[in-house]
Amino acid sequence: MNTDQVRHFVSVARAGSVTAAARDLHVSQPALSRSIRRLEDELGVTLFDRGKNSLALSRAGRELLPHAEELLAAERRMRQASFDASRRERVLRVGTIAPAPLWYLTSLIVERMPGALVSSQMVGDEADVERALFDSLIDLAVCTREAPGMRSVLLMRENLYLSAPEGHPLAQRKSVSFADLDGETFLLFGGIGFWGDMHRRMTPHAHMVVQEDREVWRQLMRTTRMLGFSSDAPVLMRPDVAGEAAEGEGQVQRVFVPIRDPEAHATFYLCAREDQSDGGGLVGSVMELVGRL
Repeated sequence: MNTDQVRHFVSVARAGSVTAAARDLHVSQPALSRSIRRLEDELGVTLFDRGKNSLALSRAGRELLPHAEELLAAERRMRQASFDASRRERVLRVGTIAPAPLWYLTSLIVERMPGALVSSQMVGDEADVERALFDSLIDLAVCTREAPGMRSVLLMRENLYLSAPEGHPLAQRKSVSFADLDGETFLLFGGIGFWGDMHRRMTPHAHMVVQEDREVWRQLMRTTRMLGFSSDAPVLMRPDVAGEAAEGEGQVQRVFVPIRDPEAHATFYLCAREDQSDGGGLVGSVMELVGRL
């Protein structure tokens, strides 16, 4: 007995005829009749009383129908549970302290591991993202240090630049320090994780105009003469973010000046629990992928 035979039995019982059930199941009537006969032979009972032009459940058929329906419902629950488990195995929960390494990691996963999904959360504090990893609230953590007791691999390096409009005095410099920038006014994108705290710490007297909408921030960087920041993160980004001058009528031409302070240079590590990073699981596959780069 197999579930197809059980499904055929239930369909015929519900439809009241082999013809209607065959149409609903998209099988031929002879094939459906043979399937029902085989099920009756295996069970040792007659499931239907067959007349010349009629078909009705037998006494045994009426008794077995609820069990057949329960079996099919259990199969559906099993398939749904299998689907949910498979989906969970294909979803990576990533906690990160900065956006660029997440963008980079996501681009690698999309390119090299089709079907895998990334669920991410920004965590501004290094200790918090490590704690979330240790407590299994996330599968992978992006940190600026190798997390103690975890497996860590180098993910990427990021260097910050001053983004200054042409003609601004700071645009003439070969490099600048945060001390040079303190007291200036900047347009800052809000979703930059730990970089935001670093800016406020290193330039306590600067005025930060924070824009949370990424597209609005991009447009403002193209059309206003406010100072801003850019980076050389190895991700596919638009020119105004990647460090190329904006082009087009009415758009501000920008110069990108290196910031020489150590705080403007970050090395990011991808960290995972040892029990997750070994073997053939998705986490282990991602760690192996990043480790080969």
